[in-house]
Amino acid sequence: MGLHTDESPDQITQEEEEANIGVENQPRATTSIPQVIKTRNWWICLFVCSGLVVTGRVLATLLLNFYFIQTGRDVCDDPKQFKGTWLQSFIQNAAFPFTALLLLLWRSLFSTHRETQSSSSFVKLFLLYVSLGVLFAAYSQLYAIGRTHCVFFFWIFTTQLIFTSIFTAIINKHKFNRWIILSIVLSGIATGITSSDDAYYPCEGEGGKMGYGAWCGLFGTVAFSLSLCIMQLGFQKVIPNTNSRVSAVMLMQTNASMIATLICLVGLFISGEFKDIKEDFETFNKGKPLYVLSLIGLSLAWQVMSLGLVGLVCLASSLFSNVVSFSASPLANIFVVLAFSFMDDDIDWFKGGALLAGILGFASYIYSLYKATKKREIASQK
Repeated sequence: MGLHTDESPDQITQEEEEANIGVENQPRATTSIPQVIKTRNWWICLFVCSGLVVTGRVLATLLLNFYFIQTGRDVCDDPKQFKGTWLQSFIQNAAFPFTALLLLLWRSLFSTHRETQSSSSFVKLFLLYVSLGVLFAAYSQLYAIGRTHCVFFFWIFTTQLIFTSIFTAIINKHKFNRWIILSIVLSGIATGITSSDDAYYPCEGEGGKMGYGAWCGLFGTVAFSLSLCIMQLGFQKVIPNTNSRVSAVMLMQTNASMIATLICLVGLFISGEFKDIKEDFETFNKGKPLYVLSLIGLSLAWQVMSLGLVGLVCLASSLFSNVVSFSASPLANIFVVLAFSFMDDDIDWFKGGALLAGILGFASYIYSLYKATKKREIASQK
């Protein structure tokens, strides 16, 4: 049992090509009842993965803010302000055993056949997972540096949606319509006007470090956007369509995160940051047990979000995956304000407007997917 994407050998008509906008991995619609069930399951999986992204994004934001506060990294004159970037990137990827366990459970319960790979396919998969693992480690570390060094990081972060749009148009030949463009604009606005109120706010007096952080943040957005597009390319060209899509998603997330974790672990020891872990453990304001639990929870939250992102790439597109992540930003920011009351902030009409923009951005892309599905159904009946 698993979600499969069936590809028709027939030549695609112009109308079908237009219907393909934004749903590259959606099952082709036919009049048969099994196909109707597959399409329904596709929608269910799409919303489940979207829920994972939103849940993971909110929890990760809350726990990361909690970590910053309790370790004193929210204070400008604290010497630990610029430290711990390798630990943050390591934690972001370290919960891959959780996804591996889910993969084993899924295969033991629902797998009806053994998925085999040829030697050439194995090499392609290996290169795919290694490249994704390197990109995971790169953007995790670059984002950690940008977040702790640059005041304008979260405005730089919004360029991620622009880079994803450019890369997916070039790499994945993604087509755009007015609803997708509207979704990009709305979700970008939703993130841009709220993320600057995040918990951690670096000092403004460190000019050199701020420039360094800005460049790291920019390259981090490039690495993240590129990873999403390579994922989509992998699902389209490398991973056989006969394989379970659920297994493929969890396998990709597990292997890429494992490689990224090993890279970040090496960086943690080479940089010497591992020596600071004991100090954080001893001086954590809420005590040692909560220090451990907060890092475990943060790692699991990142893994849940990443699993949802990979699932959305497989089900729809890299761009939709990024749009969902951005649309969740206002909700995460509202929870931050409620939980920590940073800078004596309140829930005002500004944040309400950002939340509305995020919801409308998500709904706009969903409507584009819905229209594409209907066009496919009409085209298949002719």
